[in-house]
Amino acid sequence: MQDDFDLEGLSREEARRYVAGFIESLELTRRDRAEREAEYEKWKSRTKLAVERGETALAKEALRRAEEVRASLASVRAEERDLEFRVGELKRRLADLKRGPERSVDPDALLEQLQSVTDPDQQTKEALAEAEAEVALEQLRRRMDEQTEADR
Repeated sequence: MQDDFDLEGLSREEARRYVAGFIESLELTRRDRAEREAEYEKWKSRTKLAVERGETALAKEALRRAEEVRASLASVRAEERDLEFRVGELKRRLADLKRGPERSVDPDALLEQLQSVTDPDQQTKEALAEAEAEVALEQLRRRMDEQTEADR
């Protein structure tokens, strides 16, 4: 599909499955965000604990890890917002699709039918028959011209 929001050409069931895939991705992203938030809180508390105990090296390492998790958390939050927007828009379009008439034309089947009507072999046969008719007509003209010359 060219456009994530394009449900054109999909049956209602295919469109529903397509949207469900985005919803599943959103749920996985939400779980990932929650896990990263918990991990971030864990490293923040470890940093605080190390500072309270005067463990400078441990505090620096815990702070570095907390910053790594915070950066990845920001990325996951942005992905979650993007997926929430996509899911909302896809749900809206799916609802529009459900309200609209079910399209009964299968584009692949239609293409196959058109190809059978305009079969390249049939076109070749017709072109060959036309060429043979032209050759036969030209031969007939020559014979007639020869006959006319002979009659003079």
